[in-house]
Amino acid sequence: MTEKADEQIHARDRGQSPRLSSLSIVLIRSYQRLLHGLSLVLPFRRSRLLIAAGSCRDLSGVVQKKGWRRPLLVTDQHLMQLRLPQDLIADLERSRISITVFDQVPENPTLASVELGFRYYRDAGCDSLIAFGGGSVIDCAKGIGARVGNTWFTLRWMEGLFRVLLPPPPLACVPTTAGSGSEATIAAVFTDPERGRKIAIADLKLLPQVTVLDPELMRGLPPTVTAAGGLDALTHAVESYIGRNGSAFSERKALSALSRIARWLPIAYQQGDDLEARLQMALAAHEAGEAFTRTNVGYAHAIAHALGCEYGITHGLANAMVLPEVLRWSRPACERQLAALARTIDLDAVGLSNQQLALQFIAWIERLNRELGIPASISQLRSQDIPSLSRSALKEARFAYPVPRLMNQKDCEALLRRLQTETNISEGLST
Repeated sequence: MTEKADEQIHARDRGQSPRLSSLSIVLIRSYQRLLHGLSLVLPFRRSRLLIAAGSCRDLSGVVQKKGWRRPLLVTDQHLMQLRLPQDLIADLERSRISITVFDQVPENPTLASVELGFRYYRDAGCDSLIAFGGGSVIDCAKGIGARVGNTWFTLRWMEGLFRVLLPPPPLACVPTTAGSGSEATIAAVFTDPERGRKIAIADLKLLPQVTVLDPELMRGLPPTVTAAGGLDALTHAVESYIGRNGSAFSERKALSALSRIARWLPIAYQQGDDLEARLQMALAAHEAGEAFTRTNVGYAHAIAHALGCEYGITHGLANAMVLPEVLRWSRPACERQLAALARTIDLDAVGLSNQQLALQFIAWIERLNRELGIPASISQLRSQDIPSLSRSALKEARFAYPVPRLMNQKDCEALLRRLQTETNISEGLST
């Protein structure tokens, strides 16, 4: 879609809200084209993958062969209470590898949690990192690594693209949820409570050397965690595919991830001990991560980050609630792509137009949300917060996210209002 097409869409919307200026559109799209060109030539490293039930038991041997002698194991207290990392810790100790455990990762990793982990790493004289947990743990480990390699620079300084100047120590990732795909990406996201926002760092140096996809570690995850993770991966795949910076590789990975999610997420949700469903969802999350790390994401993520920072809503849940409305708003600029997604999961029927298929796909996501217990509205969302949430989301997305259709402040506010509960709308009117 060209800048002229962008302008035509905004011209059609002129009666609803002020359109973006032609100069703004040209600047935004030119920057996104530059990022697209870079993504096609950058040397993305592929991790060594250990994929199978029980494959985590092979990690200690890999670590030993790589010569990592004093790794910092990054995890969280909940996983430690469940004793999920204990077998890996025992394997490492039997291999005469000195392990230090850092388990102070919160649900949404903060700058402070990274700094605490950095001190653990430095004080124990560690030489490598093993992230054992969900996306928050993996992001925290990436942040610790970035600080270890660049002790003179804060994460705030490293915010943005390619500002991790010196290489972090080697990293192995053992995801225990299927959602974030962080083990396959060059990015990490952190909460900055002092400034009331999320910050992201992105650099090729953050890619792990080893990734373990072991469905045994995900067996028995609560249905709510399974749903939020799976829908997070779905959002990654969809926003990667409909964005303007796709490539043959990213599109193939996004479509494969979507196919796996459509088939296996309901099974994993309903039958938490099904190892095949867990494995397929782990592969889906990884593939979606491989896709969006090359293309970036879109407005669903930007709005979800704002909601998570303001209300503490988990990222996957926020994405799931926001995605249908974002797709409904974006549809005029990406009907062909949405129709292709619909065909991928066999929603096609003879004679349906791209517009009809696009609407079918959005309706399928809404049905899936209901099946997985995702609320259709955001109970925490207050009317008085909508302007600031919109500003935060648009600031995050404006240049880096190659969205199919550009949104302005009034567009974003109207979208958020559609996600309010009737109670919060009434409270907003009475204030």
